[in-house]
Amino acid sequence: MKKLTLAFLSIFLVLFSLQTVKAQSTIGQAQAVFIYNFTRLIEWPADYKTGDFIIGVYGSSDVFNEVKGFCNGKMVGAQPITVTKFVKFEDIGKCHIVFVAFGKSKEISTITAKISANKTLIISEKKGALEDGSTINFVVIEDKLKFELKAGNGIKNGLKIHSNLETMAVAKY
Repeated sequence: MKKLTLAFLSIFLVLFSLQTVKAQSTIGQAQAVFIYNFTRLIEWPADYKTGDFIIGVYGSSDVFNEVKGFCNGKMVGAQPITVTKFVKFEDIGKCHIVFVAFGKSKEISTITAKISANKTLIISEKKGALEDGSTINFVVIEDKLKFELKAGNGIKNGLKIHSNLETMAVAKY
């Protein structure tokens, strides 16, 4: 029954996110929807299921504003979502998700090393970022926002990647 419920929820989220992304007018808005929906298809360790669910954004005020607006008042399980903007690399600390903007992509391997013990999902938007430690990388294909996945990077960070997320990815490494 639990698997059936999880499968139904996952299908619903996929359909909802696809419909919502089509209605979005900017990439930042679409990224915000995807980032929120990723929280439903990834499981963090038990000690990360208390307190606020922290989503960090590094290098993009637009994405920060969109994620903050979209996630306002939303929860991940019993955790309220807090969105934090990181201005400098040194500011990045413990968070559940960190989005690294295109202009900061050259720092992904450094970020990965710095927060490797933090069980953080790293999301990027530059070709090749998966090789530097990102787990999810946004790509635009035929004017539609999609994502690539390197589940092994997430697993190394202590995350459980749901198989439906793997199915939705346009490329898996």
